[in-house]
Amino acid sequence: MSVLSPTVIETFIHIRIANCTAVAAVTVLIWDYLITLPDEVALIWPSSWNISKSLFLLNRYLAFVDPIMLIQVLIFDDDAKLCIYHFRILAWFCIAGFVVGQFILILRAYAVWGAQYNRLFAVIMGLTLVIFAVSFWTSAKYINGVYSIGVLAQGVTGCAPIFRNRLAWIDFVLFLAVESTSTGLMVIKAIQHFRVSRHSLMTTIYNDGLLYFGLVLAMAIANVIVFVVAPRDMNGFLIIVQRVLHSLLCSRVLLHIRSAYEAQNRRLIGDSLPTMVIAQMAEPLNDSLWPSDHSGPQYDGSDYRTFDDGNRVH
Repeated sequence: MSVLSPTVIETFIHIRIANCTAVAAVTVLIWDYLITLPDEVALIWPSSWNISKSLFLLNRYLAFVDPIMLIQVLIFDDDAKLCIYHFRILAWFCIAGFVVGQFILILRAYAVWGAQYNRLFAVIMGLTLVIFAVSFWTSAKYINGVYSIGVLAQGVTGCAPIFRNRLAWIDFVLFLAVESTSTGLMVIKAIQHFRVSRHSLMTTIYNDGLLYFGLVLAMAIANVIVFVVAPRDMNGFLIIVQRVLHSLLCSRVLLHIRSAYEAQNRRLIGDSLPTMVIAQMAEPLNDSLWPSDHSGPQYDGSDYRTFDDGNRVH
């Protein structure tokens, strides 16, 4: 019986680590989906179709595509060419998921500040698109640089993607730049708001935003370190963790905003209406983020203290 070389054994260990990481990430994703599904059914499904609902559903369900495909590649694929073909497809699905999540956070900041800052956000959106263009270029270089030697030994399934470069760390730095900008805008507005009011909706946005940013920052730093120092056959194994974390946190941000807004409506109009009717009315924040055909109270980005007779926030 032939003895495997130390290099093959080391690569096999790296693949096992990547396999376990991917399975754990998908497990967390499914678990989070199941426990938040009742909120999605109550708060998202009855609402009218708009930008926020479309982004939520894209963010929510695209997250199942690339992690499951990655498990297919790492555990079941046994042909090198097929392995790389599947990996490149799932990589672009992963990038699409990150982009959707970024737009959710940018639109959250836009909704908090209000439509009177259209020029500011036009500049921010322009810079964001430039960042996305650079990120797409580095991502394409990174993805096109992947290759595989196929299965490591006879009787073993699963491919080992190996990367010719480490350019993906640039994507995570750019990713953090967009995250920092959207979170910074949210913090500035929250500070202005808390000087005059402790409105529960803004408190929810602020608390969720800071917690989200802290978790994503820690994960992005870990990814950059792994990209720089890890062996080539596992320098991207934490991407799947960041992908799942990013998706489920973005989903929770939107669900918490809608839940807080529904609670606010309950306090304003009483508990005389059925829950489903209130959920349909709860189209929170600025119309550009939550356009609605309903006439419930909406937030215009100026202040949070009370609703006047015209159902606008002053």
